[in-house]
Amino acid sequence: MSHLPPLLPNRLHPRPSDDNNDPDEISPSVALALKLSTLPSDLFDQVLASLATFPYDIWDDDAMKDADIIDALQSDMDARRAKMTPRDKLEIAMLFVEEFDKTRNLDSLNQAIAMMEGAVNGFNAEQDTKGVFLVLHQIIPCLTRRFNLTGELKDISEVIEALRAAIRISPDNDQTAEVLYTLGDSLLDRFDGFGEQDDVMESLKAFLKGLSLLPEDDDEHIPLFGKQIAESLKICLARPQLLPIFTATKDDLVDGTASDSLSKRKRAQILRTLGEELLEQLLEVGGIQNLDECVDLLRAVTDLDPKNANVMTFYGLSRLIRFERLGDSEDLSTALATQKATLHLVEETDERLPGILNNLGNALQARFEYAGKVVDIDEAVNVHIRALYHPKVKEEERFTFQSSLGTAYHRRFEHLWDLMDLDASVDAKQMAATTVPNDHPTRAQLYASYGGVLLQRYSLSHRPEDLEKSLEVQQEAVELTPPTHPARPLRLLNLAQTLGDHVILTRDLRSIEKAISIAEEVIPMANSNSHHLALAHLRLASALRMRYLVNKDTQNDICSDDLDRAVDAARRAVDTLATLPTSLHMATFCQELGDCLLVRFQDAESPSASDIDEAIAAFKKGAEVPSNPVLLQISCAIEAARLCTTFRGVESGIIAYTTFFELLPKAIWIGNGLHRRYEDIGTIRHTLSEAVAVAIQAGELNLALEWAEQGRCIVWSQILQIRQPVNPALGNLAIEMESVTSKLQNMGMESRPSIKYPSKQTTALMSAAFLHFSSLEDEPVPIEGMSREEYAHRLAILPTLLLDANQQEQRRLAEKYEDLVIQAQELSGSDGFLRPKRFSELYAITSQGPVVFINVCEERCDAICIVPGQKEAVLIPLENFSEEKAMETLSSLIDDLEEKNFRAKFRGYSKLTARTEKIRNILGILWTDVVQPILLKLEEHLVAENGNLPHVTWCPSGSLSFLPLHAAGIYKNNESYVGQRIFDHVVSSYTPSITALLAAQNQNSTQPLAAPRVLAISQPNTPNEAELPFTVTEVETVQKIHPDLTWLNDTEGTKDAVLKGIRQHDWVHFACHGVLNLENPLQSAFLLQDGSLEVADLMKESFHHKKLAYLSACRTAAGSEKLPEEAVHLAAGMLMAGFADVVGTLWAIGDDDATFVAEHFYRYLKEEGSGDSRLSSYALHHAIRKQRESIREDDFYRWIPFIHFGV
Repeated sequence: MSHLPPLLPNRLHPRPSDDNNDPDEISPSVALALKLSTLPSDLFDQVLASLATFPYDIWDDDAMKDADIIDALQSDMDARRAKMTPRDKLEIAMLFVEEFDKTRNLDSLNQAIAMMEGAVNGFNAEQDTKGVFLVLHQIIPCLTRRFNLTGELKDISEVIEALRAAIRISPDNDQTAEVLYTLGDSLLDRFDGFGEQDDVMESLKAFLKGLSLLPEDDDEHIPLFGKQIAESLKICLARPQLLPIFTATKDDLVDGTASDSLSKRKRAQILRTLGEELLEQLLEVGGIQNLDECVDLLRAVTDLDPKNANVMTFYGLSRLIRFERLGDSEDLSTALATQKATLHLVEETDERLPGILNNLGNALQARFEYAGKVVDIDEAVNVHIRALYHPKVKEEERFTFQSSLGTAYHRRFEHLWDLMDLDASVDAKQMAATTVPNDHPTRAQLYASYGGVLLQRYSLSHRPEDLEKSLEVQQEAVELTPPTHPARPLRLLNLAQTLGDHVILTRDLRSIEKAISIAEEVIPMANSNSHHLALAHLRLASALRMRYLVNKDTQNDICSDDLDRAVDAARRAVDTLATLPTSLHMATFCQELGDCLLVRFQDAESPSASDIDEAIAAFKKGAEVPSNPVLLQISCAIEAARLCTTFRGVESGIIAYTTFFELLPKAIWIGNGLHRRYEDIGTIRHTLSEAVAVAIQAGELNLALEWAEQGRCIVWSQILQIRQPVNPALGNLAIEMESVTSKLQNMGMESRPSIKYPSKQTTALMSAAFLHFSSLEDEPVPIEGMSREEYAHRLAILPTLLLDANQQEQRRLAEKYEDLVIQAQELSGSDGFLRPKRFSELYAITSQGPVVFINVCEERCDAICIVPGQKEAVLIPLENFSEEKAMETLSSLIDDLEEKNFRAKFRGYSKLTARTEKIRNILGILWTDVVQPILLKLEEHLVAENGNLPHVTWCPSGSLSFLPLHAAGIYKNNESYVGQRIFDHVVSSYTPSITALLAAQNQNSTQPLAAPRVLAISQPNTPNEAELPFTVTEVETVQKIHPDLTWLNDTEGTKDAVLKGIRQHDWVHFACHGVLNLENPLQSAFLLQDGSLEVADLMKESFHHKKLAYLSACRTAAGSEKLPEEAVHLAAGMLMAGFADVVGTLWAIGDDDATFVAEHFYRYLKEEGSGDSRLSSYALHHAIRKQRESIREDDFYRWIPFIHFGV
């Protein structure tokens, strides 16, 4: 078989150039010498003797030019040649071949072929089959070479006939396989010229027969036959009339049932080659042509060769492509399972592993986009990172893996809306785009992808440099993409989107005109691709709407039909997208349609109600169809609800707002960290109060209260929900839920935002690590086989990977928890399990007196009250109060507090100026506009018992959450104002939410403790803080009342000691510094000896059946004005952590006041309440009354800050 490659003239031999077809003339004497050399040696002497009789010198070139002489010589030599043997003719022919090789003179090749034909005739006459085969073996390449020179198809036909003849007389051996290969190749050449189908069928048979003759260990030639057979089968596949040949051959290769079937290895080689070629074609040109055949072929190969990792990963890739183009989820499942199985076929050091990992990562991304499970995209990111940093990745191929990782980060960003993922995507895509070779076929794709993520980041950060760079690389991507390339429409549309954003930045209409032109150009091109077509209509709609708005803003001439065309295009976009099996972008498309319709309605001279109806329908659809990110669904839900309320009435608005509340747990997701959840709450909190107002307006008071509860203390409620005991009757499901919740409840509770290292810092760390290891030349790299540079790079990104791993684990547990909750809810008798509380459940809180929720929003302000003995909520409109007044009042209070330094960090101000007119006026407003109307309405429900005042629990919202309702009143020395103070009528408590109050009530359900275990913490000398010597005095005062208390004083008050002490005691008293962090309320904290006990720390704790927490520190009940309903402060933290009653402070307190109030508080509980902490609100009411009596009533800032939370 050593001669097989040379017998592939069309594959291995270059065609001679045209310049070689006309060789230089040779002299007559040289020509004569050549002719003489062609004669047999035994005739050579006779010829020379004959030549000697000539009357001239035969070596004289001039004489030899005489035509008669030439003819005489030729005639004489022809006569003598007839006497030559066939073997002599073959040897002479080979001399002509040598001469042709030197001169490229076609006459020499013709002479050689003629001589070989004579040799064949001679051997046939002698019946010497071996001789015939020998000559045929030499004439075939000569005929082929002449065909390559002349292009005459008769030559290739002669080649084929010669090959057929050679096969007829040759035994079945490796030489025959060589001839069969050449026959098949020649038949394919002739098919290219004539298109005769018989040639294809014969070529296929020749290749198959030749392959069957090869030994099993012939690794050089089996792949060559496999490639040619695959080529023949592709021709059959492309022609309907030849499909039966293709099917029969494929079935035989798959089943191996025919008597002359090939071995498994050879059959697998053919099927694999054909399958991979079809796969490559699908990747290059798109579409679904031959997709099923590709999958079937590669699946058959996995059966024949199940240990071949290359085959397995290609098969998985083919199933993934079919899923992406046809949408069958079984393909996706198989693709993923196949790629995972392939990992087990290779060692960690195998150079194929990075590619297999890359394919697995892509399959995981596809499943994420299909099912929406974050665990899949998290795993995809991990797999792509593993692929990128694998030691066997070739440097020249690294850009491919960087791009794949960037795509995974981008997909995760689109779902979670985490800007750190978007930054990571931009970094990875930038590296890929800047390192891809200029001549690489994926360069355009990488540029387009890089431009896309830059544009997304610009839409959020509004950094002009991102937009300019996006425009630059996307334009280059389009220029690099051939007009017929299947990706060109999508790249044009991405460019159109970038141009649309560019016009917003620059107000340059040329950009928007180009965007419109691009969209109109793509629509006809995209008819065969529904996704591209939908996107083209979307881009056109957006660009037309933008042109209308820019012209309107700049007072240019407005194109009257721009809005009509925009609406029409947006409709087409939504309708086309709806035909796709899956899409996570419906909210974006519906948002555009709704926006176009609203602009047309608002600007029309005669607005059409149908535009509003259609806009509502569009926004509703955007809210209902799952989309990424869910915040886009939320946005559509809000728009739909507002439009319904405005144009269809509050009843319609309630239905629309219901969708909003259904989406709330997905938007404020337990799989995100605390900071992210609070950020998301900030974007929707105004909508929460709007929805409650609509329910109130519709008279649905119970629903209004249910919605108000769902929208308050969302994060706290999630924490309490996770801690909720699971019914043991759920069996194994209960065990599994407890396992998940025990891990989940402390995850993502960091008080500081997670920061992934940006690329510049990563580079700096990598450089530092590399320099460090470079300086230690004698120190080996800890990972065998890894370079110092690679090790340094991995070391630099390790913190980011560890952080991401923690966040991924939280998301994984969150999804698992949600699945388990659904399973539990589906079980009989568990319908209400972990669902939002109904009014009937909220009503249970009234055992301690009325609970008053106050809703403050722009449209209206109302109090909704739950009162004992009444199954329906009570509405009290606050007609003289408004959101604007609440904000103004709070602003006035803050200004006054800051002016008097009551918002200071430190306690200990015993000489503060506590009397101002501002606070007097504020308290008056709160009385006349809020508290008094409520008390008047509730008068019949406010019944004193055992000589005690009635009890009211306040649950305000918005700016009212920070105003002292418990001190509202008219403070004037005038008898007409007697009884105009809230504390004359009720005892006040606060609660962050009704759910929190229910939890506190459950904690306090046991009998009161005659001798509660009391823990006291004092910090007279907190490191790096002002001294608080009076905290010792305060605790000594408490100790006189409770002599057996446990006291952690000064250096004993470490964080661990305090937490341990809390777990072991029923009551806890803090006398220390308290700090409020307005920028990051999660860092609000008690300052202890070895650091801070933060709100975030309390969120991780679950203290069971704790009774009382007294927080004698500054601002322990003050939260962030940005999150008024979330109650992110220390008092709420203690309440949520498991204490039934909490005393906190709204601002800084003085040492004397702190000690005085604490003494009277604890003395009341012991002497009047017999140690029953359930009377804490009355104890505080009593202590503050005593304080007012000891100072002056108008020293407001000294007695107002003490407030009670809980039962």
